[in-house]
Amino acid sequence: MKAAMIREFGAEDVLRYQDVPDPVPPPGHVLVRVKAAGINRGDLGRRMGTYGGGQAAPLPLIVGWDIAGVVEALGPETPGPAVGTRVVARVPQGGYAELATPPHWQSVPIPDGVSFEQAASLPVAYLTAWFALKRQGALQAGETCLVQAAASGVGVAGIQIAKAIGARVITTASTPEKLALAKRLGADVCVNYTSEDFVEVVQRETDGRGVDVVLESVGGEVMVRSVTALAPLGRLVSVGNSARAASPTDLAQLLGKRISLFGFYLGNEHGVPEALAELLELVRDGRIEAVIDRTFPLAEAAEAHRYVAARRNLGKVLLIP
Repeated sequence: MKAAMIREFGAEDVLRYQDVPDPVPPPGHVLVRVKAAGINRGDLGRRMGTYGGGQAAPLPLIVGWDIAGVVEALGPETPGPAVGTRVVARVPQGGYAELATPPHWQSVPIPDGVSFEQAASLPVAYLTAWFALKRQGALQAGETCLVQAAASGVGVAGIQIAKAIGARVITTASTPEKLALAKRLGADVCVNYTSEDFVEVVQRETDGRGVDVVLESVGGEVMVRSVTALAPLGRLVSVGNSARAASPTDLAQLLGKRISLFGFYLGNEHGVPEALAELLELVRDGRIEAVIDRTFPLAEAAEAHRYVAARRNLGKVLLIP
């Protein structure tokens, strides 16, 4: 099969499109012919060997967590899904390839009316926002939620999931195009953080109270200021640190306002297949949009990484084998 293989860590050019042996599904896994693979910002860190606090994965490596495709074979002692089923899945690695071998319990059937591209855009970003807001942030209808980085994968998902819960959404972005996307997705208040102070906007829009929940993926000063934007008993859920900067916390604010800070990493979160199935139904029914910026051929994985690194995308970027 063809794959975008990494044999050394580094810049985008370490992604080499080449022939590699076909994978063989072990017990409990399925062999999937990949039709679309999603790119997440974590993939860039894995490519550079910096993801997860510098604990680089063994080489050679095929990165990529999000795939959608068709089941071609079952490993030993694997109950399904049946050969020919369209599925979306998360894999520990190996997504940037023509074939992948996800666990059968992580391989969720794609309903009619949802494309491979739509399905492949969901797993990491949408599940992260889903669990961060619904489980850890305990966001409720009628509350106000601040979603940072509106045009990021998690931001796009977070805006829509918060609105589906019934919350009021304030969000931030750096360009008119990104703010327009956020508005189209249902955000109630859109803040250009290059020209406005989002804390001042939050205070104005909440009559000085602050927001109930923050979904935060930037880190550094953005996280510090997000804590300031919280209301008493507010909850902040951090799902990333794209700024790669320290986030010193004012303990007086935490104690005085009884704020809760959570860190969330998707990992093997309980209930992932069920949540992904529900997200697929929401996409099928038009209640949530799987926002896709553009696709690249798998052979152009390096160029796709450059595009994402430059923050040019408005929504997900996908690779097509």
